[in-house]
Amino acid sequence: MDNINIIPFKKEHAHYIISNPMNDPAIQIAPQFKKYALFLEIPGMSFTAIKDGKIVVSGGIGILWDNVAEGWVLATNDIWKNPISIARHVKKKLDILTKTYKVKRLQTAVKADFVLGIKFAEWLGLKSEGLMKHYGPDGADYIRFAKIY
Repeated sequence: MDNINIIPFKKEHAHYIISNPMNDPAIQIAPQFKKYALFLEIPGMSFTAIKDGKIVVSGGIGILWDNVAEGWVLATNDIWKNPISIARHVKKKLDILTKTYKVKRLQTAVKADFVLGIKFAEWLGLKSEGLMKHYGPDGADYIRFAKIY
């Protein structure tokens, strides 16, 4: 057993993740962007994985309009203690959410220089749809990924 508990996401979980070392230096988020965590807490659509009493990863979806959702994932550096197991939990939970909410298109944005995030999106089954210049709140370039069900 991997002792990973999945609990409902709270905005404080994102604040914790953002305030601590994240899983890759390419995606360190400046503290002033904590305010965007308010929009991630959607009851029933977001989750947090806890391992050994620590927040490891949070994720979820937000419905944009009928059958279209934006997916997101934030991870701490602690993900590296059990990367495969935690990735499987995230994938399983996202699959459950997309089925529950009858999502036909799941999309996300991955920072263009976040190589690991790109690989993770592809592992989840999302395909690149192109580069979005000056997209993020930090002015960085992002790649739009999507999965059609």
